[in-house]
Amino acid sequence: MVQIKWLACVFVIAFTLTGCASLEEDLNRYGYGPMSEDMKLSDQGFDALSQGNYQEAEKYLQEALSLNPLNPYALLNMGVVYQNTGRLEKARLMYIKVMAQNPDAMAVRSNLDGYVGKSLGEIAGENYEALQRKMKVQ
Repeated sequence: MVQIKWLACVFVIAFTLTGCASLEEDLNRYGYGPMSEDMKLSDQGFDALSQGNYQEAEKYLQEALSLNPLNPYALLNMGVVYQNTGRLEKARLMYIKVMAQNPDAMAVRSNLDGYVGKSLGEIAGENYEALQRKMKVQ
Protein backbone atom coordinates (compact mmCIF):
# COMPACT_ATOMS: atom_id res chain seq x y z
CA MET A 1 0.00 0.00 0.00
CA VAL A 2 2.80 2.41 0.95
CA GLN A 3 4.69 1.45 -2.21
CA ILE A 4 1.66 2.38 -4.36
CA LYS A 5 1.40 5.78 -2.68
CA TRP A 6 5.14 6.33 -3.17
CA LEU A 7 4.87 5.33 -6.82
CA ALA A 8 1.95 7.73 -7.32
CA CYS A 9 4.03 10.57 -5.84
CA VAL A 10 6.90 9.72 -8.16
CA PHE A 11 4.49 9.79 -11.13
CA VAL A 12 3.25 13.25 -10.19
CA ILE A 13 6.78 14.58 -9.69
CA ALA A 14 8.00 12.96 -12.89
CA PHE A 15 5.25 14.49 -15.00
CA THR A 16 5.73 17.89 -13.43
CA LEU A 17 9.44 17.86 -14.14
CA THR A 18 9.57 16.31 -17.60
CA GLY A 19 6.47 17.38 -19.47
CA CYS A 20 7.19 15.62 -22.77
CA ALA A 21 8.67 12.30 -21.69
CA SER A 22 6.52 9.21 -21.82
CA LEU A 23 5.34 7.54 -18.62
CA GLU A 24 7.65 4.60 -19.28
CA GLU A 25 10.68 6.89 -19.68
CA ASP A 26 9.82 8.53 -16.37
CA LEU A 27 9.51 5.17 -14.62
CA ASN A 28 12.89 4.06 -15.95
CA ARG A 29 14.52 7.35 -14.95
CA TYR A 30 13.37 6.95 -11.34
CA GLY A 31 14.41 3.32 -11.06
CA TYR A 32 11.06 1.58 -11.37
CA GLY A 33 11.94 -0.32 -14.53
CA PRO A 34 9.65 -0.84 -17.49
CA MET A 35 5.88 -0.60 -17.28
CA SER A 36 3.84 -3.76 -17.28
CA GLU A 37 2.18 -4.57 -20.58
CA ASP A 38 -1.31 -3.90 -19.19
CA MET A 39 -0.21 -0.43 -18.04
CA LYS A 40 1.32 0.33 -21.46
CA LEU A 41 -1.96 -0.65 -23.10
CA SER A 42 -3.96 1.33 -20.57
CA ASP A 43 -1.77 4.37 -21.26
CA GLN A 44 -2.32 3.97 -25.02
CA GLY A 45 -6.04 3.66 -24.38
CA PHE A 46 -6.01 6.87 -22.38
CA ASP A 47 -4.19 8.66 -25.21
CA ALA A 48 -6.78 7.47 -27.75
CA LEU A 49 -9.61 8.40 -25.39
CA SER A 50 -8.14 11.89 -24.95
CA GLN A 51 -8.22 12.31 -28.72
CA GLY A 52 -11.85 11.22 -28.89
CA ASN A 53 -11.00 7.97 -30.65
CA TYR A 54 -13.26 5.72 -28.60
CA GLN A 55 -12.96 2.68 -30.87
CA GLU A 56 -9.17 2.64 -30.62
CA ALA A 57 -9.30 3.40 -26.89
CA GLU A 58 -11.67 0.50 -26.33
CA LYS A 59 -9.35 -1.86 -28.22
CA TYR A 60 -6.35 -0.95 -26.05
CA LEU A 61 -8.34 -0.99 -22.82
CA GLN A 62 -9.93 -4.37 -23.59
CA GLU A 63 -6.49 -5.79 -24.20
CA ALA A 64 -5.19 -4.27 -20.95
CA LEU A 65 -8.10 -5.79 -19.05
CA SER A 66 -7.54 -9.19 -20.65
CA LEU A 67 -4.04 -9.11 -19.13
CA ASN A 68 -5.10 -7.62 -15.80
CA PRO A 69 -8.86 -7.54 -15.13
CA LEU A 70 -8.25 -5.43 -11.99
CA ASN A 71 -6.23 -2.64 -13.62
CA PRO A 72 -8.02 0.41 -12.14
CA TYR A 73 -6.76 2.77 -14.84
CA ALA A 74 -8.12 0.55 -17.61
CA LEU A 75 -11.41 0.01 -15.75
CA LEU A 76 -11.92 3.73 -15.17
CA ASN A 77 -11.07 4.69 -18.73
CA MET A 78 -13.24 1.88 -20.12
CA GLY A 79 -16.09 3.35 -18.11
CA VAL A 80 -15.49 6.69 -19.79
CA VAL A 81 -15.43 5.02 -23.22
CA TYR A 82 -18.70 3.23 -22.48
CA GLN A 83 -20.30 6.39 -21.12
CA ASN A 84 -19.27 8.46 -24.14
CA THR A 85 -20.55 5.81 -26.55
CA GLY A 86 -23.96 5.48 -24.91
CA ARG A 87 -23.42 2.15 -23.11
CA LEU A 88 -24.39 3.57 -19.76
CA GLU A 89 -25.00 0.34 -17.86
CA LYS A 90 -21.56 -0.98 -18.86
CA ALA A 91 -20.03 2.35 -17.81
CA ARG A 92 -21.77 2.11 -14.45
CA LEU A 93 -20.34 -1.37 -13.88
CA MET A 94 -16.81 -0.21 -14.69
CA TYR A 95 -17.07 2.63 -12.18
CA ILE A 96 -18.42 0.24 -9.53
CA LYS A 97 -15.45 -2.10 -10.11
CA VAL A 98 -13.01 0.76 -9.55
CA MET A 99 -14.84 1.99 -6.44
CA ALA A 100 -14.96 -1.57 -5.04
CA GLN A 101 -11.17 -1.76 -5.26
CA ASN A 102 -10.84 1.58 -3.48
CA PRO A 103 -7.45 2.10 -5.15
CA ASP A 104 -4.92 4.49 -3.69
CA ALA A 105 -3.56 5.08 -7.19
CA MET A 106 -3.83 8.69 -8.28
CA ALA A 107 -4.46 10.27 -11.64
CA VAL A 108 -1.20 11.66 -12.93
CA ARG A 109 -2.75 12.72 -16.22
CA SER A 110 -6.29 13.69 -17.06
CA ASN A 111 -8.21 15.08 -19.97
CA LEU A 112 -10.38 17.05 -17.52
CA ASP A 113 -9.32 19.91 -15.30
CA GLY A 114 -9.20 19.17 -11.61
CA TYR A 115 -8.73 15.41 -11.79
CA VAL A 116 -4.92 15.25 -11.63
CA GLY A 117 -3.95 14.29 -8.10
CA LYS A 118 -7.30 12.72 -7.24
CA SER A 119 -7.51 9.03 -6.46
CA LEU A 120 -8.98 6.79 -9.12
CA GLY A 121 -11.65 5.79 -6.62
CA GLU A 122 -12.68 9.44 -6.20
CA ILE A 123 -12.83 9.98 -9.95
CA ALA A 124 -14.85 6.79 -10.44
CA GLY A 125 -17.25 7.97 -7.73
CA GLU A 126 -17.71 11.35 -9.36
CA ASN A 127 -18.22 9.75 -12.78
CA TYR A 128 -20.68 7.29 -11.24
CA GLU A 129 -22.72 10.09 -9.65
CA ALA A 130 -22.80 12.07 -12.90
CA LEU A 131 -23.84 8.95 -14.78
CA GLN A 132 -26.63 8.21 -12.27
CA ARG A 133 -27.99 11.75 -12.77
CA LYS A 134 -27.82 11.32 -16.55
CA MET A 135 -29.61 7.97 -16.39
CA LYS A 136 -32.44 9.47 -14.31
CA VAL A 137 -32.98 12.22 -16.91
CA GLN A 138 -33.25 9.72 -19.75
